[in-house]
Amino acid sequence: MDELKLIEAVFAEPGPTPETAAKGRERFLREARASREVRQRRRWLAALPVRRVVLVGAMSVVLAGGIIVAQVGLGGSDPGTSGHHPFAAPPADAKALLSLAAQAAAGRSDTVPVRGQYVHTKMLSQNSLYTKDKSGRTLYTKVLVSEERWEAADAGKPWLSRTQKLSATGPAPREYWDRGVEDIVSEPGTCPGQPAYARLAAWPTDPAQVRAKIVAEVGEEPLRIWRSLQSLVIESVVRPSLGAALYQVAAGLDGIVLIGDAVDAAGRPGLAVAMHEGDGTRSELIFDRNTYHYLGERTVNTRDRTVKVRAGGEFIEKKGAATGTAVLAVDLAAGLPEVSPKASRMKIPC
Repeated sequence: MDELKLIEAVFAEPGPTPETAAKGRERFLREARASREVRQRRRWLAALPVRRVVLVGAMSVVLAGGIIVAQVGLGGSDPGTSGHHPFAAPPADAKALLSLAAQAAAGRSDTVPVRGQYVHTKMLSQNSLYTKDKSGRTLYTKVLVSEERWEAADAGKPWLSRTQKLSATGPAPREYWDRGVEDIVSEPGTCPGQPAYARLAAWPTDPAQVRAKIVAEVGEEPLRIWRSLQSLVIESVVRPSLGAALYQVAAGLDGIVLIGDAVDAAGRPGLAVAMHEGDGTRSELIFDRNTYHYLGERTVNTRDRTVKVRAGGEFIEKKGAATGTAVLAVDLAAGLPEVSPKASRMKIPC
């Protein structure tokens, strides 16, 4: 019933009393509102497919913007893209996630240092600390560590690793884990050594060639390839073009699974691709939920497991316990910062 018919119905009633007229007006207004709501819902539903297309396009623009912004700061999503978009379906499986991660990496430019510059990487890691109480019982404490690395872009120069333990969860007294800022300087020895950037700069970016290079070093067993990929991914954050190839190699491995509720060492939620290690743990590569940028890696217990402690004894780690490393940012520096006078020094291994 539209508004004109409602008006005709109201005014066709012979000789309405004031009470009848009031009821008629109330009925007219109620049904007119209902009629408008029905028409509005129909128009919205008819336009919905168009709106979906527009929103998906807008999301693509936001993702591209996130890729550019995160070229230096690798720590997660653009503030305007937090959470899943309501019309964006999550990756169906691990291969789909790695494909999206490869596309995101391929859309970014490599950071190319000039001769003499250093690649500076900032990370957060979770370390395990085992102590004993007075009765000799083994106790477990998880320590959050800030780590910065300055690696020369070319060979023959010293490197610097700087760590500081920030906080701890567990019974270990503070003096057991808090040692302030600790610097380790790695100096050229009998051979100049080859920093990660110089070593990986020569790697191809074709996935087939990357896979062949890894297989030549570790063999064809999927778990060994996966472990090699984990190390290469975290070293190649400065070179997304290589990262894209590494993700494509990982997508071709048997045994990879999608983890929908991963959290990195910095507390950032993400999606992960994982492989079971065969010892009651699974190792994960974690990606941002929106940009699909690499966030870091972690190892998670899939069951309670007994760990042999270096100082002697055993400790049962609970299912779900995790340690890992989060990559926060990578940039270029003109040189090393001022080094602590108490810095440890070691020779760069050949």
